[in-house]
Amino acid sequence: MAESKHEKTYKNPRKDGKERNPGCWDKFKSIFENRGFDLEFEFTDPNTPIEKRASTLNTHRKSFSEISSSSIDSDSSPAVNFYDQFTTLSEDSKNEVDNTFRKTSVSRPRVSMRPSMYLTNIIEETSSIGDIDPIELDENRSPPPSYIPSALLYAPPEPLELLCVFPERASRVCAAASAAASRVGGEARTVRGLRETLELLRRDVDPRLPHVVVIDARQPQSLDAIALARAIRGIKNTQHIILIAVVKKSAYLKDDFAVLPFLEAGYNRVMVETLGATAWCAEMLQARSAATAARAQIGAVAALAAAADRSRDLVAVTDDQQRILLTNKSWCRVLGWRVEEGPRPFTETAGGEALRLASSGARDWEAPVTLRRRAAPDPILLPCRGAAVALTRSTSHVVFVCEPTNAMDGERGRGSLHSIRRGSLDVRSVASDGLRRTSLAKLQGLPLEAPITKVITLLSAATEGAPPSTVACIERAVDMLRTSELYSPQMKDEPKLRVEDPIATDLIGALLSQGPTNIISSRRSSNDSTVVRQTNRTNIKHKTSGQLRELLDTALTWDFEIFRLEDMTRGRPLTHLGLTLMGQRFDLCGTLECDERTLANWLTTIETNYRPKNSYHNSTHAADVLQAVAFFLEKERLKCLLEPLEAAAALVAAAAHDVDHPGTSSAFLCNSLDPLAILYNDVSVLESHHAALTFKLTLSDDRVNIFKNLDREMFKTIRHNVIDMILATEMTKHYEHLAKFVNVFYATSGGSKEDGLQADEPLSLDTTALSLPENLVLVKRMMIKCADVSNASRPQKFAFEWAKRIADEYFLQTDEEKAKDLPVVMPMFDRATCSIPRSQIGFIDYIIMDMMEAWAAFIDMPELVSHARSNHQRWRELDEAGVTTIAEVMRAQRQYALQSTPSNTTTTTQPTAEE
Repeated sequence: MAESKHEKTYKNPRKDGKERNPGCWDKFKSIFENRGFDLEFEFTDPNTPIEKRASTLNTHRKSFSEISSSSIDSDSSPAVNFYDQFTTLSEDSKNEVDNTFRKTSVSRPRVSMRPSMYLTNIIEETSSIGDIDPIELDENRSPPPSYIPSALLYAPPEPLELLCVFPERASRVCAAASAAASRVGGEARTVRGLRETLELLRRDVDPRLPHVVVIDARQPQSLDAIALARAIRGIKNTQHIILIAVVKKSAYLKDDFAVLPFLEAGYNRVMVETLGATAWCAEMLQARSAATAARAQIGAVAALAAAADRSRDLVAVTDDQQRILLTNKSWCRVLGWRVEEGPRPFTETAGGEALRLASSGARDWEAPVTLRRRAAPDPILLPCRGAAVALTRSTSHVVFVCEPTNAMDGERGRGSLHSIRRGSLDVRSVASDGLRRTSLAKLQGLPLEAPITKVITLLSAATEGAPPSTVACIERAVDMLRTSELYSPQMKDEPKLRVEDPIATDLIGALLSQGPTNIISSRRSSNDSTVVRQTNRTNIKHKTSGQLRELLDTALTWDFEIFRLEDMTRGRPLTHLGLTLMGQRFDLCGTLECDERTLANWLTTIETNYRPKNSYHNSTHAADVLQAVAFFLEKERLKCLLEPLEAAAALVAAAAHDVDHPGTSSAFLCNSLDPLAILYNDVSVLESHHAALTFKLTLSDDRVNIFKNLDREMFKTIRHNVIDMILATEMTKHYEHLAKFVNVFYATSGGSKEDGLQADEPLSLDTTALSLPENLVLVKRMMIKCADVSNASRPQKFAFEWAKRIADEYFLQTDEEKAKDLPVVMPMFDRATCSIPRSQIGFIDYIIMDMMEAWAAFIDMPELVSHARSNHQRWRELDEAGVTTIAEVMRAQRQYALQSTPSNTTTTTQPTAEE
């Protein structure tokens, strides 16, 4: 039988063949081996069961404890450790220990203690059988309190750039370092003095900054290495450079703290002079690794600092002594700070509950903070979110994030949107013709005031005389109430819940979210929204006659002759106007990645599904709304606010917003139990039908499908934008949409009509809301709503023609309701009793005027209000003259046109600039 390895270890034969007694090393090694330590770092057999290995360990520990306790004199003090016990044993006892352990360890598989991954497996396995308490292990492995995103620690791979600073021209040490850099795949450059080094480190001289700089510190009289290091560290963007000082061996060995002056000056490493290639190669490898890690860490810090600097919130970072180390631009702008002033105590600027919580050692908190501004005597109270950063058990940094309020940004809007050309906008300033308009403040006193407006007014009034903490909470509540979706459920940000039950969290989140509503307001970059794939785009020429071409060239004017286009195209104005605006002016084909033939087919299909028998809801009305939306999109504010994909969605929604309209209202369909009302459960019947049919017609044929080349994400985005805008045209939600728009985008004084709020008091546009993507949904809804009912804000001859057409359609509905014995939805539209002027006066008073004032102020288009007022005045004149029927209205308008033609100043056929 072959001898085991352990037997070979202890059998040490002499030359004469007899076994020799084991020496001191054998005895010492045997005791360590039997205690589970392998001094020779030999790997054990991995096939040995870990249970047997652990059992052997325990047996040997127990055996050694018994032997050592019996061998040590009872009068002696207890042994402190294993080495003391071993030295107190007599020679016989040592032999007894050795022989005993040797007998028990002949067949024992050794447990290697070599520091390897195999050792980790052994510890994990032994913990499962009870030798090591898993709870104790978890306590020893407590994670750091602050999470470090490892994905952010990134540095692009670069070859090593070495710079050697040696005054001596033919330095052998410099040559050895340069050769080592070449061996590890790098490049070395050499300079001789301080001036050359600093010039080379400036980016305007050489954009290739070195990763490692080796400086000769052996001759202070030739080169001051300490001063050079401080000068290098004083240059921007040099924190990632690894500085290595080469010193003499004698200077390095004579003082235990010889490296301290170099480390304090900014050096990373100190190396004793050597000519060995192996030593320098190892040093270059270590320096390259250190430089890569430094670039990754400093790059991550720079990225986070840039993100904080471009945040609209006020951000400040302090150390553990609450000295401010970093502030962003918003903080400096609001508080009047300058970055170059350097660190200062946080208590000089801030106070309140947030500061107390930061001093108490809390990990994170939300509390109000009081900030003192240089330019204003009164402090401001802001809601603050804070967090303590600690990589170890001690806090190193404290982060304060303060949310600005609307009042603080009264003079300047939040963010740097290019669309915000003016920080505030006086509503009266948009009336370029000098007309004095009623301010939007009267919306606060309308008899149809929304409950949310009352709530905001009451909360704003409650801030007077309240404590600062209460004022901060109320202002935060008002900001929440101004959001577009008050009852949209959202998952709470509970990390504990997400970790414990991610499946339940995702399920609940999916159930609570009513479809991908966030896609409606998703902001894609201009690159994402304008990327065009290499598709086969077939360009077709829009063939038109000379007169039609001249007419379409005026498609982006507010007095566009829509009824003339209807006559010239024989009732097909949507296709011709759509190809001009969507295909040519707004390049919808490029945005949607389709060809012009597909767009022409889509417009033809949509127009074919409008019912020409309707006097109002036909393709001419669709073309009119499309023209209004295109005109709005040309305004500077909307140009900068909306992405090309959002503009394309608005044009598509405008063209198809009333497709297959039956000429009756949704209430009529519900009362008559129409199949559409049954299908859509009496909720937004017509609008749901228009949106559904739009996509049904579009997706049914590739020759018509203008979305066929979009990827899934872009298609979802445009689909939800189109659906949302079509549903926004439902008139039953008119006041809800208007109240949301006004409350979100217009700052109020917080008073009410009883508090003395005058009707002519100007309200300023709150540019803060423009920075929130979810609020842009309100802009798109308001845009298509104003375009849908823009008839009353058109020049007079168009407004009166549209009024005649809508009255004809309503008369037919009332006739049908009476014939079928159904409830009459609009009793005033009875042929026998209806007064057309009075119906239009009420429509302008309660629907048009306030909405057009808000929209005109938002896009800077005063003619919307001036035309509405002019039409309102003309309808009042007709009402006072006793005009009631459509025929009388048309007769009166013809006479009015003939009378006003000679003066050519107030004509209705060709409105003047003043009108």
